[in-house]
Amino acid sequence: MMTKTVCFSLLTACLLAAAKPAFATPLDDFRKDFAHAVYDGSPQYVHNRNPQPLLRAVVVLNIKLADDGHFVTDVLRTNDQQPEMLARAIETVNHAHVKAVPDQVRSELSRNGIVEAWLFDSDGTFQVRTLAKPQSSGS
Repeated sequence: MMTKTVCFSLLTACLLAAAKPAFATPLDDFRKDFAHAVYDGSPQYVHNRNPQPLLRAVVVLNIKLADDGHFVTDVLRTNDQQPEMLARAIETVNHAHVKAVPDQVRSELSRNGIVEAWLFDSDGTFQVRTLAKPQSSGS
């Protein structure tokens, strides 16, 4: 029994030593910049409170950088009963103006894009997941 514990401890220590530390990548930094650009481009639709427990809609988009420099969206998840929320999320992407796209993330954005979620409250305002506050509890 003691041998198994020692072996497991050594294995765990080796795995932890080999693990890479978690650092923000340039793509993570860009994701935050993009989220701020969404907020800045459509402030009338953004709320600054904790999202409600039962959201009106959640829209998930894959946002890619087109060759001409504008953003294009692919819908990954939406609420079919709330098509206006999908339209609003896409509209906010179109109004987002990122000052500069770093060269080190440009090819990744063109190829794979970033995934972002819009969390809509019942009044139609939202927060994007990257910057969202914790969701309110149901009590």
